[in-house]
Amino acid sequence: MSFDSALRALKAAADPTRLRILALLSSGEAAVGELQAILAQSQPRVSRHLRVLVDGGLVTRFRDGHWVYYRLASARDIAALVGRILELADQSSPELSADRKHLSRVKREREREAYAGGSGRSWSRVAAPGGRPDPASVMDAIEEAVGDREFGDVLDVGCGGGVLLCRLGVPARRLVGVDHDRPMRLLARSRVHQASLPNCTVRDGDLLELPFEDASFDLVLLDEVLSRSGDLRRGLAEARRVLAPSGILLILDRIHPVTSRLAANATSGGLIENQTVALLGELGCRITRRSWFPGRALEYALFAAALSSQSLRTGTDD
Repeated sequence: MSFDSALRALKAAADPTRLRILALLSSGEAAVGELQAILAQSQPRVSRHLRVLVDGGLVTRFRDGHWVYYRLASARDIAALVGRILELADQSSPELSADRKHLSRVKREREREAYAGGSGRSWSRVAAPGGRPDPASVMDAIEEAVGDREFGDVLDVGCGGGVLLCRLGVPARRLVGVDHDRPMRLLARSRVHQASLPNCTVRDGDLLELPFEDASFDLVLLDEVLSRSGDLRRGLAEARRVLAPSGILLILDRIHPVTSRLAANATSGGLIENQTVALLGELGCRITRRSWFPGRALEYALFAAALSSQSLRTGTDD
């Protein structure tokens, strides 16, 4: 970090309200209205403080529909500086303790809004017939697929209410959850805050048009979205596009084994094993692991794939 950058950052943090904002954001991203409610200040005043923090490089902003969210900057030198500043501040002080309690109340209110605003479609995954595998079993399967490698930068497409997202946030260096359903995003952000995961952000997005640059993630999880995409090849191609050359692609979905593909379940939804493997092969990917979860009526499974050696050499999908 340059001298000027350090000076701007320290000046930006040198204010009681802005220090409180940094402490609040240390648990995760928050909207302007949420911060306003906690700080008990006018929105223009809170916005001015946030602008100073953004200009100082300590905080970044992004828009989600009509709301603007703020989060701590992810650059390592900035994150280390903010961490040190917050270590020096007395976290047991009446102001910061009260802020944390108020933040929990605000996030619980957001959860109630999410449940009230969700449609049947919003909660279809939560109450799906046959039920999803429990998060602990899914996380065990993911860890087995990743092996001894670092999780690095992780993308969870179809993060839903954030239950699995909170588990992924612990080993990940950076975690981005994507869901196109606003109530689900509200719920996920609340849960991420409760888990104190400032390395995690939740964004609006769709599998068929992911708002990220090529080769952005070391681990890409398609969480029960591929079978719902309506275009399997395009969905896999988008996932492959944002996957780093040495990354791992994970598909968590209802995947019917070839041997159990019967006419009776042809319209039951989900993916077909051989079709999925063939499409991955066309895109220059090879399956590295298949894990089915036992006792699930619709055959939930986790498939892991990596770019083939030929694809890595040529840099193409051919």
